[in-house]
Amino acid sequence: MTLSRKALLVGSSFSAVPIFFALKARGLHVSVCGNLQSDPCHQYADASFFVDYSDRDALLKVVQDNGFDFLVPSCNDYAYMASTWVAAQCGFPGYDSMDAASIIHTKGLFRRFTETHSIKAPHAVRLSDGDPVEAGTLRAPYLVKPVDSFSGRGVTRVRKPEALADAVATARSSSRSPEVVVEEFIEGSLHSHSAFFSGGKIVSDFFVDEYCTVYPYQVNCSNHPSRLDESPREAVREEMRKVVRLAGLSDGLMHTQFIEREGRVWIIESMRRCPGDLYNKLVEYSTGAPYTDYYVRPFVGEPLPAPAESPALKYVGRHTISTAMPTVAFSFSHNLPTAAVRTVPLKNSGERLGPAPYDKLAIVFAEFATREELLAVAPDFARYISIQSPE
Repeated sequence: MTLSRKALLVGSSFSAVPIFFALKARGLHVSVCGNLQSDPCHQYADASFFVDYSDRDALLKVVQDNGFDFLVPSCNDYAYMASTWVAAQCGFPGYDSMDAASIIHTKGLFRRFTETHSIKAPHAVRLSDGDPVEAGTLRAPYLVKPVDSFSGRGVTRVRKPEALADAVATARSSSRSPEVVVEEFIEGSLHSHSAFFSGGKIVSDFFVDEYCTVYPYQVNCSNHPSRLDESPREAVREEMRKVVRLAGLSDGLMHTQFIEREGRVWIIESMRRCPGDLYNKLVEYSTGAPYTDYYVRPFVGEPLPAPAESPALKYVGRHTISTAMPTVAFSFSHNLPTAAVRTVPLKNSGERLGPAPYDKLAIVFAEFATREELLAVAPDFARYISIQSPE
């Protein structure tokens, strides 16, 4: 059978695999773009293009030379922003304008946007190249961030103004941009909100609890359902409705990290791309909702459906196995207090495992019988995991 409609998936890593198969389920011819030939999506693809998709001109040439009907970004900011730029040239569905996408996906612009429109978020200043390294009227401690980092790379917590210069240098060394964001550090619990918008309204959404236990600013443990009360949930929903309306965003996913303390919320960052490390599978295992299908729909010109009645929630945790120090991983084991465990290995036995946040060994999903059991384990999955090394 000849597949008549063609899609290009921008990204080839393990996180993109569910998106690939959501496209294949539509009977599409699916090509994959990414420069690592060993990546899993290349093994499944109908065709592969081994190019660096962060090079927007190179991605545009692939698109123009091959007549794709759809362009679908995967799970990192480079894939999303390059795809948005190409979509603006070629008219693919599902995308925001470049200006709107830049506001959401650039930390400095997003902080300016939250301040301008009184969105609940930490107070911040932006430092461009050549600016004096100072925090102005911000209250210590501070969090110093590159404008384009992910997985917490280059992020430093600073307690005193005199330590800012070193933190700014660290942020710039982890970034493609000299701009840095300095914001007030907010104490509280970390959570995420995935909302699917249609016509400015939320049609489906999910809240997840998140924890950083190996590298301070990289999430490695999470769970659904969340422990959050309804009041902070509704507060986040209201803020995200404002963001979508004021930025003029298109239909589709709006994924947000936020801090909660005593019912108050602070928006940390948002994204339009699918979050990585199989976050979508956590929600799907817990709720039965087709998260990945919802994500794909706007990019293939399909409307988001009204949410179907979901089956009873399952209590599911997700853990990304990583280490603080480099090692050679021979194998790993767990003593999680449940038999319902699924594992996605990301390394072969004997491969070198770099330190977090730059590398990971596997992703583990564990289902628990009760909410109490889930919430007892999820905040510190790592203590139930043992990595065996031949050394």
